[in-house]
Amino acid sequence: MVPPDPSVSGLRRMKATATAFLAVAAAVYIATTIWLPSSELRGFLQAGSEAAMVGGLADWFAVTALFRRPLGLPIPHTALVPRKKDELATKLGEFVTGYFLTPEALEQQIVETGLVARVGAWLADPERAEHLAGDVSSALAAAIGAADTASVEDYVLELLRRDHARRSYAPVLGRLLARAVDGGAQRPLVDLLAQRAREYLAAHQAALHPTVRRFIEERHWVAALVTTDRLVTRVFRDAIVELERIERQPDHPVRVALEDLLRRLAFDLCHDPDAAARVDGLVGRLLDDPQAEAGLREAIGDAVESVRVSLGDPGSSLTARIGGMIAHMGERAATEPKFHDEVEGWLRGVVGWTVVRYGNEVTALIRRQVEGWPAVAASRRIELAVGRDLQYIRLNGTVVGALAGLAIHAVGLALP
Repeated sequence: MVPPDPSVSGLRRMKATATAFLAVAAAVYIATTIWLPSSELRGFLQAGSEAAMVGGLADWFAVTALFRRPLGLPIPHTALVPRKKDELATKLGEFVTGYFLTPEALEQQIVETGLVARVGAWLADPERAEHLAGDVSSALAAAIGAADTASVEDYVLELLRRDHARRSYAPVLGRLLARAVDGGAQRPLVDLLAQRAREYLAAHQAALHPTVRRFIEERHWVAALVTTDRLVTRVFRDAIVELERIERQPDHPVRVALEDLLRRLAFDLCHDPDAAARVDGLVGRLLDDPQAEAGLREAIGDAVESVRVSLGDPGSSLTARIGGMIAHMGERAATEPKFHDEVEGWLRGVVGWTVVRYGNEVTALIRRQVEGWPAVAASRRIELAVGRDLQYIRLNGTVVGALAGLAIHAVGLALP
């Protein structure tokens, strides 16, 4: 069984109350006219009840005429809401956007309510930040999954080509290389190269032996006279030992020389125009080469997919980082006045721009929504929303009419 709608029952009670007041006024008028003998009391009761009926009926007509035709009669300028609902909707939308959804009003609301500080304090809670980070990550993962990978690859490649056309990549690569060397990023690579070279020499010494001996003999006729298999074997053994030393010693001369070489290369990339031109030319050729482009597309696609998978995992480090960033920004917004003012200024600007640019959309939304309602349904909804208060007009009209009638009758008796 569906429970009764409180708005419907409340409207019915107020209609019954207002009608009861009107009925009481009519009953008093009839009773005094028929049964009460002529006297000053009868005059006051008749005047008061008569004026109460007039006031109550007039206000009943006015309230009823808003939503329907009184007694179903085709009286002009009645049933205003069903007939004028579209126009009323437009006026309502214009009223809302003109007096409530204004940049000044919303910006003032942002400042007076301390919205930025309150939201910042809410976000600073680690548990809330974690939940929000999960929602953000899921939304981003879904957006990336719905995106066309080929379009993303085209867009990234187009950005690379445009960026390469407007500036040199050499200083960027130089600074990146310098930071990498300062941080020792090359050391694991040197370790790996030394290990693999040592293992390769040890495993393929017999196969490489003739090639190395021929290489030595071809350098000079004297080398050809003194070169023996034993000498070549010793060269292999010394090379393997030296590679082991490179692996074990962080300050090995080869490592130091390699670091110096990389630092000079980084410096040249940042300050040598010739080196920069060669690097930019190489980058341009790579961007225009079909095979290189295919490799870049594959790398971009793999990177996008990796980001999507990380975002889709609630326990991933990327999601945890997002949560940490949210909590950190919330704490700064709540505790750092400078950052708070920056965020508040940005928010006020965004809200103001949005209202100015899209405020008319609110008017259009209200108009479209109300236009979609049938006239009778629109009238009923509005009546349920405000009709209970409108019934007080009827009730007050009956009471005020009675008081006015009594006052007028008293004044009439007082006049000579």
